[in-house]
Formats: sequence, C-alpha cells, structure tokens
Amino acid sequence: MTKNWIYLIPLSAIIIGCGTTDNNDTTNNGEGSIDLRTYLEKEDITKNYQIVNKTIGQKITNQYYSETSTVTTDKIERKLEGITTTIINIEEKKLTVTDVSDEGNIINSFFRHVDLGNNLFSSDINTTELLKIGDTEVGKRTRVGTNSCKPIEQLTEFTKDSHSYTGDILKTECTKKTTITTKVNSEYIGQVNYINGTEDSVDISYYYQKKDTGLIASINDDCIPTNMKYPDDTTECSDGNKSYSYIYYLGN
Repeated sequence: MTKNWIYLIPLSAIIIGCGTTDNNDTTNNGEGSIDLRTYLEKEDITKNYQIVNKTIGQKITNQYYSETSTVTTDKIERKLEGITTTIINIEEKKLTVTDVSDEGNIINSFFRHVDLGNNLFSSDINTTELLKIGDTEVGKRTRVGTNSCKPIEQLTEFTKDSHSYTGDILKTECTKKTTITTKVNSEYIGQVNYINGTEDSVDISYYYQKKDTGLIASINDDCIPTNMKYPDDTTECSDGNKSYSYIYYLGN
C-alpha cells in the first residue's frame, strides 16, 4: 500500500521542493492562505477505506483496510494493523513527515501554509528494475523522470461512482512524468515476453483531503494508448484502454 502527498505519495521519493516550479506553478514561499494542517486529522480516529482496482483485461478487485491515527497538538501518528507507518510533526511554519519502514526512516519537511498552484514538492525519479524469468536475469528496465504535486482547487462537494462527500475539501494534483527504457539481454531477445524499447509516460492522480478528516478519496485513471504498456494521461481515455485505482473513505 502506498502513501501519497502527505498521505499517499511514497515519502521516500519526496525531496524538499519549496520554491521549485515549472511554467504552470506559482512559487511556494510558505506564506500561503491554505493551512495544510487543517486538512489532516483533527483528533484520534480509526478510518476505514476501500481500494478499487481495474487493470485492462482483468476483473475489478476490491480491498479494504483500516488506519488508526493518534493526534496531539504537535504530532499525528498513523498505524496500519498496529504498526506505525507515518509520523507528522506539526510546527507553526512547517510539517515534518517521517515515513517509517524496515529499510530505514525517511524524513522530509513541507511548508505548512500554501496557495493553490504552489508546488508542494518536486522530486526526481531514477530507478532500475531487474527483469527476471524465475531466478534468471534477462534484462533491465529503467525509469527516469520527475514527480510533483500541487493543490489545485477547494471544493464543497465531491462525488465519484456511489461515493459522495461534502464539506471543505482540498483537491491536489500529482503528475509523474517518466521515460521508461526496457533492454533485454541479447541472448534472450525473442525468447521472453519483454521487448526492447522506450516509452514516455505521464501519470496524473488526484487526491481529496477533507478538513479535520484527512484523505477521503484518491483517483488515478490510467489511459494506456494502443501499442503502449504505460499510461499517458494526456490522451483520451475509453473503457478499452483504461486502468484505474481508486481509494474511498468509508467512515469510522
């Protein structure tokens, strides 16, 4: 299970991007009118979620999980199945997020006060995946690109499928742009399902945080163009080329 933005973006991928912008962003100087603290949990709570996944050519799957948050004036601690996964330290000007894992804790800070269009963070992506058939390495796949998030809208209601939410809701857009290169070892070309080549991918997700509650929904529709394996969400989506992953808050 992944955690994005303050809530669901893998925190190990986050760097402090305060002030990092592109042509569509406004500079984040930490003096904005939106207090991100207000879109996190206000008090101790156990929240129930549903995850709905659909992959092209596969059936829809549903999973359910609960997350428990313990809240004090200056800290929020989240647990899944009794294990601490995230600690958020709250200060006057910033939020410091600790992602807790067996591989080692990752600590990052965000400006607490932002405006719509501010970059919350900007991070580089540079990963290498070993392609294997059983225990045999047959090639490598690299991903190089950027990942960034920014709040784009304040809503009073949000509806998706049969799920409806009302209140003070902050909508955040996250965009991951990557170039994916697959290289099969010469002796395995034509013998495995992997194919040499390069694809450019744009993956856009949306996250909805409700005042005093935290995450109420995340929406990730992936448009997979013909002859591509990875999403390009700048293209038109249809049922035939669409995969998706949704998370819905079901209540306490």
